[in-house]
Amino acid sequence: MRAPDRVALHEAMEQQTISIAKAGITTILNSRTSVLAAANPIFGKYDDLKQISDQIDLQTTILSRFDCIFIVKDNRNERSDQRIADHIINLHMGGPMEVEETEIDLTFLKKYVTYCRSRCSPRLNEEAAKNLENLYVEDRKRVQEERHTKSKFFLSRFNAYPF
Repeated sequence: MRAPDRVALHEAMEQQTISIAKAGITTILNSRTSVLAAANPIFGKYDDLKQISDQIDLQTTILSRFDCIFIVKDNRNERSDQRIADHIINLHMGGPMEVEETEIDLTFLKKYVTYCRSRCSPRLNEEAAKNLENLYVEDRKRVQEERHTKSKFFLSRFNAYPF
């Protein structure tokens, strides 16, 4: 969030006013509204061991103005990932298609996908759907294993130092 936006948000939430300066005229208006905001953690994944103020790039003075803060986590779980992939694939499945394997130029492929999205309703065949589903689940599993390996490395280094 840009600094001027933070200042405006802070003023609206703290003083319940909005300052406006247009054509040499300045005025202050009362603000009677609610603020609904969404933010991603700074490093891409929520860390249960850190404070929320350390993970969202907003000042604590602004965060303290919110009445409710809800944290939505993306827990990596192979079973739920499989169900999500099944659901998405089933939404886009259609009848069987015949596929001819040839090498396609990348720029042509991008134009083709854009055309299909605007003019057609492309559907996946059974084999492509299963392949896409498996790639999704494997990718999520790989990321989880990498994070687990990194955290084990960190903990082993951390435990090496006596306190």
